[in-house]
Amino acid sequence: MTLARRWKIAAIVGGVLLVVLVAGAVIAESWCRVRECTYYGPHSNLLRIGERIALSQDFTTGDHSIAKSQTGIVQEEPAWDEDSCDPDRPIKVALTSGDIISVPRHVLHRE
Repeated sequence: MTLARRWKIAAIVGGVLLVVLVAGAVIAESWCRVRECTYYGPHSNLLRIGERIALSQDFTTGDHSIAKSQTGIVQEEPAWDEDSCDPDRPIKVALTSGDIISVPRHVLHRE
């Protein structure tokens, strides 16, 4: 086997290894985002202001009853990093009906 052939094989193996590592990282990141979880559990990670969300269960606040699957846009997220991601923290949401309410994070999921 010539030296040039060995370098070609090494380059191909290195390229394949790099592609596998990058694909694994992308899949892991996507999986975590789909499951919406951090090491604190599901529905505890940060939401961005302006992000579209939906309610994952029926919710009652005061005299308002909001049905499951109601959609809205995040107006305020009190957590600033994963250390402050309490699943019960109140997230201010502008619903498509026009109401602006605060709901616990564990009731919301990304749309």
